[in-house]
Amino acid sequence: MQRQSLMHHGFVRGFSLLFVLSLLTAILTEGSAHAEQTTGRDVDRHPHYAFEAEPHMLVGLFEPRPLGVGFRGTVVLSDAGFIRTVNDTVGLGFGIDWTRDTTWIPVVMQWNFWVSEHWSVFGEPGIALRGRDDFHELRADPTLYGGARWLFVPGVSLTLRIGYPAFAAGFSFLL
Repeated sequence: MQRQSLMHHGFVRGFSLLFVLSLLTAILTEGSAHAEQTTGRDVDRHPHYAFEAEPHMLVGLFEPRPLGVGFRGTVVLSDAGFIRTVNDTVGLGFGIDWTRDTTWIPVVMQWNFWVSEHWSVFGEPGIALRGRDDFHELRADPTLYGGARWLFVPGVSLTLRIGYPAFAAGFSFLL
């Protein structure tokens, strides 16, 4: 019973912190709100960058000690994406995520769809090497994420990602 209470407290603290982070970002950028023109079919109308660096906070959805931190880096492989008539890009993402007992090293394909000047959504299928207890238990897990990015200033976005095995919120720097 005590363990469940501690897990619940960790979830509440983690989601509260993510909510405050999102709220502060919204307040700081409130003056820039205006109607967005969709760019989903305007090929090549998205930020051009070679690398995305994303430090983030992590809530491991399937872990007993779920709170953690991580970093994701994505190299843009194709600025034109898979579909010539859609504003999409494709990248190779890699990173590291830590919770108290578990470390994941994910490698994913990131497929971005730029729906407006400030918004994009993405999917990330891939695989992650998972190590528990200082890598004494090691295995490969399939991963699948979906997410959204809000560019609140040029080159910097709030990025949210949910899937297996975790939920992450952080800032992306488009370099």
